[in-house]
Amino acid sequence: MLSILVAAIGLAASMGVAQAGGAVPAGFAAPPLPAPGVNTVAEVEPRVPRPPGEPCVAPLFGPRQFEGVDPVAFAYAPPAACRGPWAKVVLEADFDVTAGRQFDRTAIIHLGGVNLYYGTTMEPRRAIAPTWHVERDVTDYAALLAQPGAGEVLIANVVNETYTGRLTARARLLFYPASASAPAPAAPQVVQSISDGLAKLTKDQDRLTKTVVLPTNVERLALDVVAQGQADDEFWYDCVPDALASDKEGRCGGGAFRQVEVFVDGQRAGLASLFPWIFTGGINPYLWFPAPAPETLNFTPSRIDLTPFAGLVNDGRPHRIEVTVPGVRNYYLVTASLLAWRDAGASSTSGRLLRNTLAAPRATTDTRRLRTDKQGLNGRIDTRLTQGGEVAGVLRTSHGEVATTVRYAMSFSNRQDYVSDDKVQIGRMRQSTRLRVDTRRKDASGTSTRREVSSYPFSSVTQETVTADGTDQTAAVDLTLARTEREVASDGRVWTRALSHRVAPTARGQFNRAARRFQNASGASVQQYRLEDSAIGCYGRTVVVKDNAVVTARDGC
Repeated sequence: MLSILVAAIGLAASMGVAQAGGAVPAGFAAPPLPAPGVNTVAEVEPRVPRPPGEPCVAPLFGPRQFEGVDPVAFAYAPPAACRGPWAKVVLEADFDVTAGRQFDRTAIIHLGGVNLYYGTTMEPRRAIAPTWHVERDVTDYAALLAQPGAGEVLIANVVNETYTGRLTARARLLFYPASASAPAPAAPQVVQSISDGLAKLTKDQDRLTKTVVLPTNVERLALDVVAQGQADDEFWYDCVPDALASDKEGRCGGGAFRQVEVFVDGQRAGLASLFPWIFTGGINPYLWFPAPAPETLNFTPSRIDLTPFAGLVNDGRPHRIEVTVPGVRNYYLVTASLLAWRDAGASSTSGRLLRNTLAAPRATTDTRRLRTDKQGLNGRIDTRLTQGGEVAGVLRTSHGEVATTVRYAMSFSNRQDYVSDDKVQIGRMRQSTRLRVDTRRKDASGTSTRREVSSYPFSSVTQETVTADGTDQTAAVDLTLARTEREVASDGRVWTRALSHRVAPTARGQFNRAARRFQNASGASVQQYRLEDSAIGCYGRTVVVKDNAVVTARDGC
């Protein structure tokens, strides 16, 4: 089964951009609209909206070129002219890679061990040198950013006679002062790294573990997590049960399911579903330029609400936070940051955990329709999992008793079909992930609720057909990132937000054995992005790609 086209044929580059037109509501910040013919990077995801006023800027590093595998240190100081409070803090980073040959690379920025940015890079081509811009809202990390600190940026990039693409990056923070029209949000007063940068998990039993001592007046608690599959686990959705794994035939083990689980003092405390991020070298590089898959260049952290445990961990004693990725084999990089909001009206709060019914996943894997022979796998593997339960706790605070309940409902299915003989190798995968998280908070003002639903339908088909000169290789992907949120305040006000980002690319090429390179390689794609917010309106963008260049791009819902 095709996993990577290891060589690429460059296309002549011609870059041009035009600003998005009036179809974009004022509440959204749209990236430049890619012009026809663009074959470097075609953006669809909106940027971070900004409050009014001029920001103060704090550089982090660069521009500098990255070569080698060691992290690069930088010193940080908050802007003297904007000491806070801040209405918003935005991280901006700019990247470019020279034309040539280079893998996609992981890019990470930490400050004091707390992750500020996590993503991957574009792969270049022989005549294509991509440049791109990323942003992340880091306002919730204001307590960390208010103090000087030491940071690191890691972009492990190997440059030699074969891999010639050189990566350059720079990053900065923009601080927007609070005002009457844009007040500072209620950011957490404690921002603490759990991973101290990055943790590497290589097997099921591995856990990222940190013992913490929190203030005694904590009233809300959350964990931000990013878990990125590397090596075999980069393609976890195509992994098979351990009994069928084979290094020789390129089949990774651990099964086709991965997610994040969080434990507090040994109790299962929360879940996060993993979106199947596909990097620009993944499956087939011609699928992804100039339009990469959702979030490829800029991962969104999963925020896990741990407030029901606040009454256990606010006693001034050490408590253990653990993060694990079931099924991991080789390997996951994990970064996690603990956020705590304190009760300004009390030096201490007290409470207890009322119940915890969050259970381990119930899994079934059916391989009865599968057979193995010297050609490889033939038949089907079906994997299904469900998991659920709720965690509830109560706190006595300066503003009365607060009860919080978080309820989880997760379902997952993955079906893999294989055809293997002397003439053809075909792999088909269809997967569905759905996680619903309901949070209920009851206090003196009434009851508020929040529902988050993540849904990630995903299918792929890869085929290698033997020819007289080599092999014909094709790939097709259909992947959607869908997330919805609905909040009902204690006074009855309702806010909703719905995101759908779908990409459906195809790619083809022929590997010539005599020339030892791919020929006639090309890709086509349709990207559709839609974000609807009940408070500010709807932003949408559609980009159509043919022969790895933009044909049309338009904004509008």
